[in-house]
Amino acid sequence: MTEQDHYTVMDLTPAASDAEIKRRYRALMREVHPDANMRDPGATRKAARVNRAFETLGSPEKRRAYDAARRERAAVVTGVRPRPRRAGDGAYGSWAVEPGWEDVVAAQVPPKRPPHVHNPPPTIEPEEIEVDVSELRDGAHVRRPITITNPCDCTLRGDVSTSEPWLWGPIGTFEVPPGGSATFDVEVVARKVQFPGLSRALFVTKGWTGVVPVKITGYEPKRRRLPYAADMPYVRQRRQKWAKYR
Repeated sequence: MTEQDHYTVMDLTPAASDAEIKRRYRALMREVHPDANMRDPGATRKAARVNRAFETLGSPEKRRAYDAARRERAAVVTGVRPRPRRAGDGAYGSWAVEPGWEDVVAAQVPPKRPPHVHNPPPTIEPEEIEVDVSELRDGAHVRRPITITNPCDCTLRGDVSTSEPWLWGPIGTFEVPPGGSATFDVEVVARKVQFPGLSRALFVTKGWTGVVPVKITGYEPKRRRLPYAADMPYVRQRRQKWAKYR
């Protein structure tokens, strides 16, 4: 009986990662599981093949042994045997023969580069935007500019967004060159403003976040004046009724 090729069963390449093998196993089991294919008499056999393949490929030790045996079988078929790896074939070859080769390789990884710090940090103008209600009455759209200055020697890249649907802006990404500046327009849509009229334009980059609050001013909520108790209809009717008996 010919042994099955586990990579062929799972429709994967030998270079697949452990995470890809797990994802593919879950997807195949949802397709071939006997409970999901009750009318397929071969579903149990298909699920068993997938389980057997994952039992080997899902274990790092079993997978290494299986890959080595697979290469040996391929060499026998083709008649070409790979040259055995020697300890002198570079640093990785010498590390591979060590018992704790994972720790040896991890010790050779260079330290992580510290995060970039903007020095001096970017500036944003204005610090706050105020739009009066009278401007919204005169025009359906009111625009205000926002300028970001980048005095650092790096390129400033990030995302820009707004927090309310009545404040429109350059949604997406932005870029400011070293020592340069960029200007964006934000627009207040009068018919969509919801009071108390507070929003913000947010600029987010790696290592820096800029916030410009946007506020609607000059708004006074309508106050309903309640009548005096003596002027209420019910009280007037009662007074008129009892006035007849005086």
